[in-house]
Amino acid sequence: MAVPKFTPAIGKNGLLQLANPGAPYRLLTIALAAGAGSMILLRIYAGVTAPEIPPGQLRRAAQIFRKLADDLDGGTKPDGGIADRADDAAVSVWHASGGEAVDAFKKLYTERIAPFPPAFARDCRVLAAGCDAYASLVEEVRKRLAEIDDAIMQVLWVVAFQPLTTALYAVAKAWAAVQIVRFAKLAQALKSLFAMKAAQILRMAFPSYVLTTLNYALIDGGAYAAGSISASATSKAAWGVPVGGVKENAENFGVIVGANTGYIAAYDAAKLAVPGPAGRGSEMAARLIGSGFGYTPTENAIKGKEDLGPAPEQWVPKLESHGLRALIFPPGWRFVR
Repeated sequence: MAVPKFTPAIGKNGLLQLANPGAPYRLLTIALAAGAGSMILLRIYAGVTAPEIPPGQLRRAAQIFRKLADDLDGGTKPDGGIADRADDAAVSVWHASGGEAVDAFKKLYTERIAPFPPAFARDCRVLAAGCDAYASLVEEVRKRLAEIDDAIMQVLWVVAFQPLTTALYAVAKAWAAVQIVRFAKLAQALKSLFAMKAAQILRMAFPSYVLTTLNYALIDGGAYAAGSISASATSKAAWGVPVGGVKENAENFGVIVGANTGYIAAYDAAKLAVPGPAGRGSEMAARLIGSGFGYTPTENAIKGKEDLGPAPEQWVPKLESHGLRALIFPPGWRFVR
């Protein structure tokens, strides 16, 4: 069986387009494979350079060293430690007895034995502090690695979400059609009151676009938030970083759904403002406008931040994710049957 070839062509935006209708799936597979490869390389790098000792074990070792030091010198105990009791016993020996042997013992004890326990206790506390510091370093390294891993996951999720969001939009549109039928019955009942046609009332009160967009924001936002939070939790769990409680994740879910609604509104506004036929370039611009001037400001507003706009470093993942999304999926893309 002959393998179908794809014919490259230059589109109106000067970007490479693929004539094969299955090209978006192939490009998506390549993007996902590249992302998976990046995460594998990250784990190889971490396995070579990152500390592997569990922070919990390091902190337990620090507790053991501190307890040993406290047992030796007493720490903050008023009755002292083992070394203090040994000193008292030794002093009682040369106070109660005399002679050459006792003098030799006194010299040996005061010069050789007595200085050791306090010095050893100090060394134990230094080791304990070192274990705590190393545990903090391990946690910080794992946190940074988890952030890098999560950043890759989020970019891949934004790109891979396009097929799902296309399907969800169809669901939202169908749901809106069902709602309009239901509202039509209500409008028909109000016809005599307003002396207007039912269709006019329906168009004025319940525009199809508004219903579709609201339904889409609810469905799409929930699906995107669930995937985004799951991706973050997976990255954190893989690196031993706490994934957060139910309340924290529920709050993040609500923030993402609200921010995604802002993205949809800004994206639609940008699409209306772009003249001429849609292309990959205009699609990417609309997505970046939706993300930078819809998603992030809404997210920051919900979180109560004073600066609503995106920080400069936030544009890099936006360019990566939405640029790939626009490159892989052309405007008006639908599932290939």
